[in-house]
Amino acid sequence: MLRVSSRTKLAINISIKIIVAMLVASSLMFALLLASYKPVYKVSLDGEELGYATSKSKIQDNVNDYLQDGDSENVGYVLMEEKPTYSLKLAKKEIKTEDESILAKLKDSCDVFYRVYAVEVNGEQVCLADNMELAQSVVDKVMKKQENYTKQATVRVAEKYEQEYEAIAEDDIDVTVASIIKPIKAENDAVVRKNNTYAAAKTVSQEVLTSLLESTKELNFSKPVNGGVITSRYGWRRNGKEYHTGLDYGIGMGTPIYAAEDGVVTCAQWSGNYGYLVKIQHAGNYETRYAHCSKFAVTVGTEVKKGDVIAYVGSTGRSTGPHVHLEIRYEGKHLNPEDFL
Repeated sequence: MLRVSSRTKLAINISIKIIVAMLVASSLMFALLLASYKPVYKVSLDGEELGYATSKSKIQDNVNDYLQDGDSENVGYVLMEEKPTYSLKLAKKEIKTEDESILAKLKDSCDVFYRVYAVEVNGEQVCLADNMELAQSVVDKVMKKQENYTKQATVRVAEKYEQEYEAIAEDDIDVTVASIIKPIKAENDAVVRKNNTYAAAKTVSQEVLTSLLESTKELNFSKPVNGGVITSRYGWRRNGKEYHTGLDYGIGMGTPIYAAEDGVVTCAQWSGNYGYLVKIQHAGNYETRYAHCSKFAVTVGTEVKKGDVIAYVGSTGRSTGPHVHLEIRYEGKHLNPEDFL
């Protein structure tokens, strides 16, 4: 059995008491320190002190959420070039923590790119909208207004990302559409004036017309387009309220229109409800008309053969969509084209 001397026991007791005293003193000092100080995080960005925060994890979580989703629906993405740094400090109790202020400063340091929708006319941006529906509404209205024009602008919606932008409101749609359509209309008006002036300056010689009138050539009219669907036939329509003097073939915008028979062009110009109209005089006092064209491939006086391209399908004049209106007339009186095709 190990025996401990009294001197050793005394030394151990003294050591224990010293240790206990030191622990008590440390506890008292720590309690006094906590009473006067508190743990905080000093937050800095690019060497600049932003303030003290009570919770590092809370700041980080909020920053990460902001970088991922931004603070509004149309935020595309958020970039933060410099990351904040955190250092744990003991600060006096009276020092204020500024979590919200620090978070606001961190957000302000970010580059925010918003997802917007640009209306482009012939590749040039004319306005921006916060949502796709509003931008598409502008495009649809412009397309509707220009559907009867020969020269139509290419109008589309493009998704873009902007840091700063001015978007149109729903109340601004009509004003925006009017501003877009104004130069398009002016350009088409100039085309109409040019075409009408040019057409009026040309005539078909009486000799050519007389030759056609006296000709006994047998005629065999063909369809003016390849394909297409008959959308309106010759005769009464709309419950007997309107007489349709031709045959309509619905087909894509810009489809070539062909001469139904040999002849000479006597008209290639704007003509009221017909829109852009081509007339061809054939043998034996027969005439064909091709209405609602988008543009011409012939001028007055052009001698054409059956199957020659004379114009292109459009929706000009009184029209509800791209199609060619074909009329066949004899001595000025309209006949049913289906009797001849």
